[in-house]
Parts: sequence; structure tokens; C-alpha cells
Amino acid sequence: MKKLLVIALFAVALTTSSFAAGGKKVNFFALTSFKSQFKDASNVSWSEGQGYTKATFVSNSEKMEAFYNASGELIATSRKADLNSLPVKTKRVLATKLEGYTVKEAIRIEGPDERAYYISAQNEKGSVIYKVEDSGFVTEQKI
Repeated sequence: MKKLLVIALFAVALTTSSFAAGGKKVNFFALTSFKSQFKDASNVSWSEGQGYTKATFVSNSEKMEAFYNASGELIATSRKADLNSLPVKTKRVLATKLEGYTVKEAIRIEGPDERAYYISAQNEKGSVIYKVEDSGFVTEQKI
């Protein structure tokens, strides 16, 4: 019985343990996953959100973000994207939808359930965000 209690306490301690990284406490599982997935990462900073841990870092001279759940599983990565990397057909659709807008930012999101670009644009009337899936499907996102 005593062994079972010690094992249970160890398991609880392990799942709630964290390591210090850059002066902040970081989820142990997220930190372990990150270190194995992004070995060349530099300038790493960590933050916590509701239900996720985020690492902001530089990899191959590119600023990126990696999001992890409490179990240390990678939820998604994000990075700035170049609109020139979009397929020609998608560029044409966006050119029509964004007529009169100035593109502010393009972000590439990659995760197990999603691979898409998010493009934000603005004009004097307001802002819009479009999601462009790898399939070429374009949808306006609610702000």
C-alpha cells in the first residue's frame, strides 16, 4: 500500500513538474518535446496560455512559434509566410477578395489537423482575415 502511495505521488509530481527556462517555469513535457523536435533552436522564450505552452524561437534564421498541450504533444507551429509561396490559383482568389485592402501579415500554421495560411489585411473600413488551406479553399475568418 505504501509503495502504491509513493508511486501515485511520484506520478502526480511528474505530471505537474516544470523546469526553469529563461527564468520562467516551463512544462516539463513541452520542454522535452521541444528540445527533441527543434534541436537547432536559438533565442527561445516561453509563455503559458490557457491549455497550452508556447515556445517562441529562431530556427534556420526564421522566427517561429511552437504550441504544446499539457502532455507535451505538439499542437501546431506558426511562422511568418511569404505570399509568393502560395499557389497561383490561390493568389488569384486572394487578389479578388483583397482588392482595396493592404495585406498586413501572412502566417503559416502547421499542425496534425491543419495546414493553412492566415492572411490579415486592412483598409479604411476595417480588417479581414482569410484562411487559405493547402487544398486552395479560402474562407474569411470572423474577427
